[in-house]
Amino acid sequence: MNLSDQNGSASSRAADKEPRYANRRRLTRVGAIAVLLVASTAVACSNRNDDSADAAPATSSPASNWPGNGDPATEAFRTHLARSEAGKELLAISMHVMTEEAGPPLAIRIVTNLDRELRDSDSPDVPKAVKIAKAFADWHTDEFKDHGTVKIGNPATEVMATVSW
Repeated sequence: MNLSDQNGSASSRAADKEPRYANRRRLTRVGAIAVLLVASTAVACSNRNDDSADAAPATSSPASNWPGNGDPATEAFRTHLARSEAGKELLAISMHVMTEEAGPPLAIRIVTNLDRELRDSDSPDVPKAVKIAKAFADWHTDEFKDHGTVKIGNPATEVMATVSW
C-alpha cells in the first residue's frame, strides 16, 4: 500500500471537503439574505421621519393625522358636526367611524383619542364620549331615519359610551 492509498486520493479529499464548505457558504448566503430581508422590511414598515410634521402624535393635531381621515363615514359625520354649534366643540376630538354591522339595526363603533390614560369609568372624557354618541344618534335619526347602536371607544377600543337610536 502506498502513501496516497493510505491518505486517500486528492480528488476524494477534495470531494469530502467540498460539501462542508458548500454548506457553510450556503448557510452564510441564506443568513445574509435573511438579514437583508429583515432590514428592508423594517425600513419599509417604518414610514416615520421624526423631523416631519406627520410624526406628531394624534393628540397634537387630531383633524389631520388620524387614520380615519378620508373615510366617507368619518368625513360625513365631521361635516355634520361642523354644521351645528354644539357639534363644533367635538371637532377637536380625533375620531374614526367604523360600521361593525350594516343591516338594520346598524352597529357603529367610533374610535376616538379620548381617555388616553385608559382610566375606565372614572375618566373625565366620558361626558365628551356621551356627547359624540348622542350627536351621532341624532344625526342618523334625522338624516337617515334608521335605527342602530353607536359605541364610542378610546384608543384601546374600550367602550366609553353607548347610545341606541
